[in-house]
This record gives sequence, structure tokens and C-alpha cells, in this order.
Amino acid sequence: METVEHDQLEEEEEEEEDEVRREQVDDEESVTVGYHGLEEDISAAPSLLRRAQIYMLQVRKDIRPRHIVAAGLILVSLVTFGTVVWFLSTNATPYGVVKSDMDDRAYRALTLSNDARVTLVRDTASIQQACSVSVEVGSLAEPNRAPGLAHFLEHMLFMGSKKFPKENYFEELVAVTGSGNLNAYTSDEITDYYFSTHVKFKKAMTVFSHFFIDPLLRNDSVYREMRAVESEWQRGLGSEAWEEYSLIRHLVNPLHPMQRFSTGNIETLNKTDIRDQLW
Repeated sequence: METVEHDQLEEEEEEEEDEVRREQVDDEESVTVGYHGLEEDISAAPSLLRRAQIYMLQVRKDIRPRHIVAAGLILVSLVTFGTVVWFLSTNATPYGVVKSDMDDRAYRALTLSNDARVTLVRDTASIQQACSVSVEVGSLAEPNRAPGLAHFLEHMLFMGSKKFPKENYFEELVAVTGSGNLNAYTSDEITDYYFSTHVKFKKAMTVFSHFFIDPLLRNDSVYREMRAVESEWQRGLGSEAWEEYSLIRHLVNPLHPMQRFSTGNIETLNKTDIRDQLW
């Protein structure tokens, strides 16, 4: 009686294995997820999960604690890997934008011929047009001999370009109506430049783009912008946010670039070759 039941159990298990294999073959070609009309192939993740299922059926024939633990670890690892693949497929693509269901703005993402990623946003409730450019270089990338160089470069880019050489021309253009705004900030890993206006936006975009195409970094602006950086540093002294950041810097590994002074001031920037270091 026990032999008959054992044989029946083996037959049932073999049938389950065959069923799983048939499903694997049927689904092998492609498994896709659609997001806002876009599809990305994520067949790797489901395939890995199916392999884990087959492994679990196999170890059931000889159930031992070490097999259960091994199967559990493999399943967890594969599920984690599959989740990462799925997340990257749907959220890290330059061709789609993930947004909240409560967000009624329209988005379009694209990649330019120079590999710059652009996100266009249409907001019918806004009375202004705005642009922000994030450059993936910040204070952690600057040399040890010139603390604050990235912040100093941020200032110098506003001082005219070969196509639009007049100093502060961009500021005058954006502020012509009294409601425009422009600024920039330097962080550890990015530098962000932005502006907003509700008139002459196309013209402003053209002038703005030449910050990054053909900046002058003029000699006669160097010392004045050093003073501007010095002024920002002086204003920040004693503020709670700056003190917190200073504390963090002093607690990190002394060999890590985050440990360096990153704001810059006259003492760190007033060097004869400082302009050459910007290039």
C-alpha cells in the first residue's frame, strides 16, 4: 500500500514538473510590461523565477533542512534580481516618465543627439516658462589644490559667452519684466542652473545654452566672482544648515573628497592660475 502511494506521489510530482516546463516554453519568447504606451522586454526576470519554481519541485523529492534553506536563498536572490530588472525596465528608461496619478501635467522624455536627456513638461496652469540644466559634476570632482573651484565655475558661466559676450546680459534678459528668476547651485555631485520667465523664452534659452557651449570665463570677471563666492561663504557662517554640513564633513573618512571644504573663498581661490584650472 505504501509502495502504491509512493508511486502515485512520484507520478503527480512528475506531472507538475512537466506542466511547469510546458508553461516555461509557452512564455519563453517575451514578457513585457507596458507603461504609458511604452513596452520594455523583461523576460529575464520571469524566466529566473520559473527556474526557481522548478528547483523547488525537484528538492521536494528529498526534503532535508539544508535543501529548504538553499532553495529559499536562491528564490529570494532571484526574486530580488527580477525586481531590480523590472524596476530598471520601467523607471530608468530615458523614453518614459513615471508620474503620480494626481499629476495632470503632460510629460515627454527624449534624448538629444549629444546624449543629453531632456524632459519636457506642459503645465497649463503655469503663467511662466522655465528651464533647468543639471550637469553631473560637483564639488567632489574638483582638485585638492583648489577647494571651491566647482562653485567658482558656476559663477563664471554667467559672465557671458562668445555668442553673447555682454556680461550679465542673460540676467538683464530674464529680469526684463520684473517677474523672471535665475540662479544656480553646486552640490557634491551635480551643478544645477535654472531660470524662469514668461516672455522671450526662446531667446533666453538660446543665451542660456551658450553658457555650456562657448563660455568666455573672462579674466576681468575672475576677482569679482571670487569676491561673490567669498560673500556667500561669509553669509553662511553661523547658519544651522552650514554647521550641520561642516560637522558631517569632519566625520567622514579623511581620505574621502567629501571631507574637503567645498564652498570656496578668497583664500582657496586666489591663485594666479585659477582661471586656467576652470578649463
